[in-house]
Amino acid sequence: DNVCSSVSPEGKADLIRRLQKRRVKGRHGRLVENRVAFVGDGINDAVALARSDVGIAIGAGTEVAVEAADIVLVRSQLHDVVVSLHLSRVVFDRIRLNFVWAMAYNLFAIPFAAGFLYPFTDWTLPPAFAGLMMAFSSVSVVMSSLLLRTYVKPTINDDGTMEERGCTRFTSCLTDRCYSCMFNMRIENDDESLEMISAIV
Repeated sequence: DNVCSSVSPEGKADLIRRLQKRRVKGRHGRLVENRVAFVGDGINDAVALARSDVGIAIGAGTEVAVEAADIVLVRSQLHDVVVSLHLSRVVFDRIRLNFVWAMAYNLFAIPFAAGFLYPFTDWTLPPAFAGLMMAFSSVSVVMSSLLLRTYVKPTINDDGTMEERGCTRFTSCLTDRCYSCMFNMRIENDDESLEMISAIV
């Protein structure tokens, strides 16, 4: 770990610029541009907050720092930096899931709405039913997004490691496990998982 102390505002911005020029390995092993997040709370941090890819301001900091940041931590706890990055990943994964689901649903339903089956079956989709299918597509995406209300914050240990409580996909309100994990647990241990499912019902 490298530590830089007593750095001027211009020096912080220059340090971020140098870090951004580095090439790092991405998720798939390819070299990608380095993304830099900066946490600050004072006027001397405003330049660096604006220069970084993700600027995170402490809620109790100055107005200049808060205005220059992308994320503002209301409680002024550094643990919330990790939580905010984790939450952003969960939200982005949900956006991708909604996009894939909406695309697959529409690709499947459009042939029925366009009447592709009419030459073979003499059957057409009633306009009212087509409208209902379109509404169901929107409602399903909204319901999927509302599941983010069941987000469970990860636990930050004293050594800095993070432990996820549950898999954060479709986590229930009463437990720290998602419904898929609970189903898999039932296969491994029927008695324990049945008690958990009965508690939710």
